[in-house]
Amino acid sequence: MPRHRNPLSCLFSLFGPAYTPVGEGAFRRKWRSDLTTLVVAGLLANSGSIAVSETPDSADWKGLVEASQSQLNPSSLPDPAPARARLDRAIAALDAFLATSPIEGPRWRRFLDWDAMQAELASPNPNLETLNAIEKGYRQNFFGLELSPFTAVRDALANYIPTQRLGANPEASMNILKNRLGRLAERSALADIKKDASMMHELAQTIAYLKQGNQGQELVATVGNSFSDSNLRVLVAKDFLAKRFYRPVDQNNPVNELILGTTILGHSNLKGVVTAQLIDSPSQAMVRLNMDGDLSTIGRGYNRSVVIHTQGNADVVAGESIALTESGLVPLGDVWANADLDTTICGIEHHLNLVRKIAARKAAEQKPLAEAISEQRIETRLRNQFHQQLASQMSDANSKLGTANSPEWLRLGLSKPMRNSSSSLESMSILWNIRNGVQLGADGPCPMPVESSGITVQLHQSTLANLLDPIVSGRVIKSEDMDSYAAQFGPMAKGMPRKEGDGPWSITLNGFQPVEMLLDDSLIRFRLRTTKLEREGQSLDQSSTVEAAYRVVIADNTVQLVREGDVNVEFSGTQQKGVRAVTLRTFLKNKFEQLFRPELFDKPIDWTERLPESFRDLQLASLTIDDGWMHVQMK
Repeated sequence: MPRHRNPLSCLFSLFGPAYTPVGEGAFRRKWRSDLTTLVVAGLLANSGSIAVSETPDSADWKGLVEASQSQLNPSSLPDPAPARARLDRAIAALDAFLATSPIEGPRWRRFLDWDAMQAELASPNPNLETLNAIEKGYRQNFFGLELSPFTAVRDALANYIPTQRLGANPEASMNILKNRLGRLAERSALADIKKDASMMHELAQTIAYLKQGNQGQELVATVGNSFSDSNLRVLVAKDFLAKRFYRPVDQNNPVNELILGTTILGHSNLKGVVTAQLIDSPSQAMVRLNMDGDLSTIGRGYNRSVVIHTQGNADVVAGESIALTESGLVPLGDVWANADLDTTICGIEHHLNLVRKIAARKAAEQKPLAEAISEQRIETRLRNQFHQQLASQMSDANSKLGTANSPEWLRLGLSKPMRNSSSSLESMSILWNIRNGVQLGADGPCPMPVESSGITVQLHQSTLANLLDPIVSGRVIKSEDMDSYAAQFGPMAKGMPRKEGDGPWSITLNGFQPVEMLLDDSLIRFRLRTTKLEREGQSLDQSSTVEAAYRVVIADNTVQLVREGDVNVEFSGTQQKGVRAVTLRTFLKNKFEQLFRPELFDKPIDWTERLPESFRDLQLASLTIDDGWMHVQMK
């Protein structure tokens, strides 16, 4: 049975082919996906509010930090007992669930390190690093882990670990918070901290600790508001929407009507176009779809022994609004239709001339009323057909995109991004805030100008750290698990391949946002923090920061990340000396050079293949990386 562990591939590709750890059974089924589709799906399907940023000035900042220091209160630290009770209930429920399957149950227990978890929780002082590693075992792309008995234990562990860390030893927790606040107080202003990536990491972790410890509420709120702007933005110009929604209409339908006692049989043809019109809506993106066409009909009317030949032409229009809601794109039901019909009597058949004359006079008299009835029926059919077709198309589009409640998001424990959308007569904006709890987002809108055509995507550097933190923080990357990463997440999850002569090794990632992406000066910098290296029974308990810078190379609709310079590995803390320490540090550097290769991808990626099929004709017009943002313009 393949071992569970940690997807180092999350650095670059979260999702690939799903994998089943327990053999044949009730938890197996097939699934394929990729990062772009899944992330777009989750983002489109969920909404929330986005706060307005406020940046405190120097005096306010220093005062807030000092006030938080002076107001540290150990009695406000969380009580671990309720969190432990919740965890015990979740474990008992999962135990009962697994007991229902005598074959799969024992396999899941082995897979989830059940005995190790029980042994650790039985200790008066459980090892939180061990529990964190076990909790990460529940965050994998394996079938079954999206089921509520599993997610309940995972979430209860994620709640218990920080509660126990802060609440079990109040004196130590107060010292940690005091020291962290002291380092922040040394900076004169929050604006100064924004310029330093390491201090931003320190700030984010301090705010998280304060929140978990029920401390410094005013500082937590102020910093949260200062970094609350959306960090993923899609801006769509009206010309792009007009092109994407435009479609011709050419429909032939039979005619079978009874109007004023006359049965009319024949056929009709509707030709026209459907176009899109943006609606000015500041709280929810909205688009009106309009159909403008010509309806022509040829019919024969039967009334007793008289046959009437007719032709008709009508100018028809119809429309309905759609909105971007929590469920995706949804028709609003405000459908309308209008028809202006003009009919011509082309001939009347009967063997008696008198009857033909009477029928002609009667038909002329009834023509206005018959046209009014026909117009009403045409409008009713147009309204019904337009709404039904639009609802069907929107349902199909939404089902292809999926939702952020999809099994993959549930397995990995990813939170729903907050979303806000709006539209004007010129463009549509869809803004996502990829941050959970007190994670920090962008400190303002992207400063780069947006063109008035095509589609613009703006990505802030905070997105990667916020997205990956619950999945990779504190993970222990082990050599024996490298093959399972690729099985779970696809070929991009090769990471650091095992080599003959390496022996068994493990790398422990930092417990808070160990993976960061820094966007500046036309470069993408990946920064990774570790806390420990073990190899063949030897240990290097020394924190390190690994950084590699990449330049985006685009050619023929393909993207490759080419490394600029060497991989930089810096060790912090007291330098461990001796041949063993030097050997371990060299080994660690070599491993990360395997991860951060000169060309990051095995082969250039055709980025259009990551887009929905209807968007694959897009051409990349420009790509700019600066000031914490990646700005992509497509047309």
